[in-house]
Amino acid sequence: MAQPAPRSRRTATRKIFILLVMLAAFGTGLWWMFLRDARRPASASRLPGPDLAGPMEKIEAERPLMGTLFKIVVYSTDEAAARTAIEAAFKRGEDIDTICSDSNPESELSRLNASPPNTPVGISPTLTTILAHARETADVTSGVYDPSLGTLTTLWCQSRDSKSLPAPDALAAARQATGWQHLTIDLDAGTAMVNRPGLLIDLGGIAMGFAADEMLATLKQHGLTRALVAAGADVRLGDPPPGADAWRVGLRTFGPEAREFVRIANCAVSTSGDLQQFVEIDGKRYAHIIDPATGLGLPHRIAATIIAPTATQSDPLATFSCIDPDTALQAFVAGEIHCRVVSFSGLDFKDRRTRQFPRIDSF
Repeated sequence: MAQPAPRSRRTATRKIFILLVMLAAFGTGLWWMFLRDARRPASASRLPGPDLAGPMEKIEAERPLMGTLFKIVVYSTDEAAARTAIEAAFKRGEDIDTICSDSNPESELSRLNASPPNTPVGISPTLTTILAHARETADVTSGVYDPSLGTLTTLWCQSRDSKSLPAPDALAAARQATGWQHLTIDLDAGTAMVNRPGLLIDLGGIAMGFAADEMLATLKQHGLTRALVAAGADVRLGDPPPGADAWRVGLRTFGPEAREFVRIANCAVSTSGDLQQFVEIDGKRYAHIIDPATGLGLPHRIAATIIAPTATQSDPLATFSCIDPDTALQAFVAGEIHCRVVSFSGLDFKDRRTRQFPRIDSF
């Protein structure tokens, strides 16, 4: 697929600025169509009423899922009931993983990717919802976040393994087999269709956030509102712990440990960057985040943190903020979505934040 020239891309970013501000300020669009959680400002905490059933116990559980470690923390007066709810939440996460896996040839996503072009494929409500969110995010960001980069993802994984850049002809062919505009979702019919040969959908930048949202929603359905779901670099937060007005969430950018913290509740926080997944090729460091404009991993050190009402938003928008940080910092200057971008090149270190980003503590 032909990529826009730098000047055209700057023009496109001016256009998406208005769209992003509208979405951040008013919460319209497909992001909000399916989500069941209340829409509250990300930095505000809704304090529940007094706990009348007695003292609450902290209950935790971990499980490998989606290639990372998921963790659930809840507070409850009934441990047995809480364990049942936690198991139901993990089951929901596992179902989403099965549906969205691109390594399982029997998954719904794999069947969609294997379907002939221009052929509608029946899909479940879960995959319909995720694809709708992914397509909407791609529309709003003019493809800076793009769920159709499966061919490029595969090629870049091969480059990371071999520690060599892809051949120019292979890179050109992979870039040609992309384009979120070539994905059509019919919400009423429950179908999806790809109309470009070789195009592969990759939901790695949104499925984990969606799973965290759904798992927290499952816990709430079981009456557990004081809960969080940590899914790798995505954290979905419910009501704060007993006696607290917020959760204390660690932020990891370039260091091995979380040395910075924010206090937030009833929202989601996602961080994307090259902290762990990177490769050095010919003395140059590349992140695992692919820039659609080049088809290669980002060649500079950067980490972006997004705080948003849901992880379905924060997960892909953290990727978008790494690829186009200047536009992200402008677009999220107001509203419910908060952005922080940390980058450095040589001795040039930058820590930029939207003005409503929560205060960061270093203890």
